Amino acid sequence: MVICQIPFTDVIFAAGSIRVIFVITSDLFIVLTGNVMAILGLRAMYFLLAAVANKFHLLSDDLSVILAFIGVKMCLIDIYKNPVSLRL
Repeated sequence: MVICQIPFTDVIFAAGSIRVIFVITSDLFIVLTGNVMAILGLRAMYFLLAAVANKFHLLSDDLSVILAFIGVKMCLIDIYKNPVSLRL
């Protein structure tokens, strides 16, 4: 199911970036090639990450700690202004 979702996500991402490209240029060739390259680049990035995912077996633990810290920080931002040295 995930493999079927990847192309759909790529297309949604490319469609969302069309407005951004039109801010930069109105040349349709650049818009089309930019979206095609974005889709191909995301697909290549997925297969690259899928191939090396087993080398990052501790990533989920570290990422959960970082995301929990950011969540707590966002909840407490109005109560306590933490210094930059603590955030780093």
